[in-house]
Amino acid sequence: MSNETDPDGTPPPPQELRPGPLRGRLERTDPNLITGWAIDDANPGVPVELEVLIDDESAGSLLARVFREDLLKAGIGDGCHSFWLYLPQGLSPLADHVVRIRRLSDGAELPGSPRTIAREDMPVAAARQTIALALNAAAAAAGPAELDALIGFLANQAALLLQQREAPLPAPQAAMVARWTTAPAAALEPDPRPRALFLDERVPDRNRDAGSNAAISHMRALQRLGYRVDFVAAHPLDQDDAGITALQAIGITCWQRPWVGSVEEVFCRLGEALDLAYLHRFALMQRYAALVRRWCPAVRLVYCVADLHYLRLSRRLAVEAGLPAGGMIPEGGSPGQDLPDEAAGLRTAELLAALGADAVITHSSYEQALLRREVPEANVHLVPWEVPAQPTTVPFAERSGVVFIGSFGHAPNLDAAHFLVETVMPLVWAEDPTIACLLVGSDLPASLRTAALREPAGRVVVLGRVPQLAQVWDRVRLSVAPLRFGAGLKGKVLDSLAAGIPCVCSPMAAEGMDLPFDLSGLVADTPASLAAVILHVHNDAADNAGMAASGLAWVRQALSAARIDAALAGAAERPARGAG
Repeated sequence: MSNETDPDGTPPPPQELRPGPLRGRLERTDPNLITGWAIDDANPGVPVELEVLIDDESAGSLLARVFREDLLKAGIGDGCHSFWLYLPQGLSPLADHVVRIRRLSDGAELPGSPRTIAREDMPVAAARQTIALALNAAAAAAGPAELDALIGFLANQAALLLQQREAPLPAPQAAMVARWTTAPAAALEPDPRPRALFLDERVPDRNRDAGSNAAISHMRALQRLGYRVDFVAAHPLDQDDAGITALQAIGITCWQRPWVGSVEEVFCRLGEALDLAYLHRFALMQRYAALVRRWCPAVRLVYCVADLHYLRLSRRLAVEAGLPAGGMIPEGGSPGQDLPDEAAGLRTAELLAALGADAVITHSSYEQALLRREVPEANVHLVPWEVPAQPTTVPFAERSGVVFIGSFGHAPNLDAAHFLVETVMPLVWAEDPTIACLLVGSDLPASLRTAALREPAGRVVVLGRVPQLAQVWDRVRLSVAPLRFGAGLKGKVLDSLAAGIPCVCSPMAAEGMDLPFDLSGLVADTPASLAAVILHVHNDAADNAGMAASGLAWVRQALSAARIDAALAGAAERPARGAG
């Protein structure tokens, strides 16, 4: 009987092919491409339909019908039995993926299947670079609407990643979730302690400047006083990975991009939950005090002057004009008398800033007295910073030379270094040419290198910035701080005394420290007297040891954590609400 037509003339339904043995191979699997070949030996003229599964989820089906000459030469049908599956979005390189290929009709697994695409162990930096390249490529071809969609997608992905954390989200990350995404808001990390926000110009770096050490010390003191401490840097708001990591390691919550877009947003987010705002330095008090009052009406605003800018400026102008720098202002006198116009306007602004705070912090007893006299209505507190005593263990006989330490981008330090190398040390070398002078600090300019080159080799050693000051203290017998102008407490002097290294100072460098009488012999006010003290302290082992011991005793007493906590408590006046 013929099967060509039914009696009524209609063609019969096609006979269902019975699958035969499946031959082939899953050959290549990577995040963007899957390839192989397949043939049904019982039906070699019919392309095999395959199903692709990735991580046990169907990724669709395909026909093995792409021609490959190597298959033809190998006698595999007519060579039209390969398949290519391109994955335009790619698979995440951060996780393993299992690829399976099976015949759709009966589920028979293709030889070589399953195969695992192993995750790539990419360092963080490499992962960031990969993601950044992909985003740049996508953004380059995107229109405004597509770009908005991409931004929304990324924000939601970030939110989902954050919510996979086992612990509740810290405030900055939770703020980003609330601000940028449609994902459910995450719970804030519960914390009953009163909350303090510390605002500085930059993320502090212990090895950069004294202001950074003061900032970190006062944040730690606030923690010991029972506060939960947050931090935000005004410039830049972008991450400083090393500095931010160091603060987070001691339990400080850091606000920065992408979690927030501005400093004002931090005030807005914290709002009435903020108990204390600590504004470090004059520029930030000018810029942000009103915004703190606007968004955080119940806050106690603490302003740390660090040092009085107008005082430093007026002294600098005097030195540059060939006049005495001014030094101590006598009781009853006013630094506002006969100030140059540039300094007079700055003085008015700084005194008004002090009046705008609930408490004013200064590190210098001299500036505390000055502010109390100039603005008696201000609530002024003397709070230095903690400096741990870490004396060098290298014997006196194994050390030699003197050192000047300071950030040379700071005008008083640069002036003092030139004064030391060009005026004071020549008087020292006239008596003892073996005493070397080391210059240590960041932003060292060409002018100092030139000055060093004018001296015989070995007399001036230019080191620039060093990773740890301990390696310097282990090398020298004393430090020198011959400042001719400046203001505030001098970190270079404190660090030297804490290392058991006597510091020969000008009166300007010692101002506001209230050093004990035992150390008064280190202070000298002329090039000749500075040179004489340097020679004596460098060459007299007994006096050097006595002054080192006196300096260490003063540091342990005046700059201890307990002393700083007590002083800061008076300025903070910790609120009664919340647990300690």
